[in-house]
Amino acid sequence: MKQSSMARLAMSIVVVLVALIATGCASLTTGSEQKVSFKSEPSEAKVVITEVREGKEILVGSTPFTTSLKRGAGYFKKAKYNVTFEKPGYKTETITLEGTPGGWYLGGNVIFGGMGWLIVDPATGAMWTLEPNDVSVTLKKQAASGPRDDGLTVALRADLPAELASKLKPVNLDASRR
Repeated sequence: MKQSSMARLAMSIVVVLVALIATGCASLTTGSEQKVSFKSEPSEAKVVITEVREGKEILVGSTPFTTSLKRGAGYFKKAKYNVTFEKPGYKTETITLEGTPGGWYLGGNVIFGGMGWLIVDPATGAMWTLEPNDVSVTLKKQAASGPRDDGLTVALRADLPAELASKLKPVNLDASRR
């Protein structure tokens, strides 16, 4: 009986060690997708997320929101996304989200080794961490531009540069209807 329990214990230890060696640390701890949050000031800005390699739009949302994005784009290829924030009356802002080697990939696989280092983590994309993890932008008000030849420009007086505001002339609508 004692021999049998020792054999089972040894077998259990072997199974655990094989499982650790056959998997990647990052794949076990972080996975192939990462949650990323998007915020803007002012809120309710339209967010368009585009995968850079394929130029494919993958998500459209409105701030604030959180979504899961793939960390990798293939074997040993990091994911890269362009994130565009748009809101009427504000300048469009674009930032880039890009994978960097993650701590679990670098630290965990150096310590534990195994196939995860060269096979599992690079294949699943778990070796990468998207940076920045929390995306927050402050949109800048779009200043009114000067008059154009192709039509009418409407702007708030408060948004006009001083050199344009000084050229404003009042319009009397009653006089023009006569």
